[in-house]
Amino acid sequence: MAKIQAVARHIAETKHRCEGLVVVASAMGQTTDKLIAMAKQAGDDIPKRELDVLLATGEQQTVALLAIALQNLGIEAQSMTGFQSGFVTNKYHTNAKIKEINTEKVEEIVNSGKVAVVAGFQGISEEGDITTLGRGGSDITAVGIAAHLGWDCEMYTTTECMYTVDPELYPEAKPIKAITYEEMMEIANLGADKIETRAVELAKKYNVKLFLGKSLEKDKSKGTYIVNKEMIINENLLVEDMPVTGMGIQDEISIFTLRGVPADGQAVAECFSILGELDINVDMISQQMMEDGTCTVSFSCDAEQGKELLQSLNRQEAFKDITIDCEGNLAMISLVGVGMATHSGVASKVFHILAENGVRYYHITTSEISISVTVEMEQKLKAAIALCREFRL
Repeated sequence: MAKIQAVARHIAETKHRCEGLVVVASAMGQTTDKLIAMAKQAGDDIPKRELDVLLATGEQQTVALLAIALQNLGIEAQSMTGFQSGFVTNKYHTNAKIKEINTEKVEEIVNSGKVAVVAGFQGISEEGDITTLGRGGSDITAVGIAAHLGWDCEMYTTTECMYTVDPELYPEAKPIKAITYEEMMEIANLGADKIETRAVELAKKYNVKLFLGKSLEKDKSKGTYIVNKEMIINENLLVEDMPVTGMGIQDEISIFTLRGVPADGQAVAECFSILGELDINVDMISQQMMEDGTCTVSFSCDAEQGKELLQSLNRQEAFKDITIDCEGNLAMISLVGVGMATHSGVASKVFHILAENGVRYYHITTSEISISVTVEMEQKLKAAIALCREFRL
């Protein structure tokens, strides 16, 4: 409760400096884990609809307590659920996508002079069921409201800012003053967990200026701005023009290789249809035609999701004559930077550094602003540190 009161005092100070304020809150620490544990105690079979109803109470507790704390500080405030704040989603429980946002009720509260304290992470389906937005759902809620109101959006976590790489992995990591939407989406999608990729995508679409900082920190010079490249230049947020802005790392990656696949494309199409049904994101896709008329297809994905995929493929008639190999215990290291588009030789440096340090790499994938390689887990640290030093991260 002390943390709730501290946040309320910080909000009260902010309220005195601005005309309107909307606060989006997540569940308190460990609440979601405790609720899931309770659900498992109730029964082994947990319907996703009921899990959403249960998990949504975590955020509702926070916003109610925060509104109470604010009112006791003399700040008028009103808590709101996802439904009350106008978030309408599709019907896919535990990972729903927003279909519509109606901020009329939020604006009504703000225009009355109150602080609107909104429960993040949740909405309601068109069928009237409570839904949750999945990982980083509160980020998505906050950006969605900011987009509709035409406001900036500030996000606060346990760390002061984004770093070029996880400081726990590489203590010499540098703080990032500003990063483009595109870079942030790449880094978030490739292993960084400070902000959800979908939230950054939404901010980019509606040009919402994002700020990432530490909870209760008043000095905003310590945080990170996530904006478009033009704003970085116009507001003089660019510290140095570097080819690589940051590094993302994903642990426990598996590489699947399908051999003897008919070249008519049907089996490949079926495989990726299954991936879609299982909501598995893949990377590093490659296809090679063989002399016998078949093809070999490779791709990487999260190891846990890979287990589910393997079980599904083994049940499919179309794959009975196809050899499926799986290489596990890998990590994917990704370098990201819009400067790659104008700096040549980044890939060459990556390969040189890995070879120089005796690091074996598997799949490689590149885009205009990123390059990713998979390495064995036991060589992850050596590879990451060598690359950080080479690119001064």
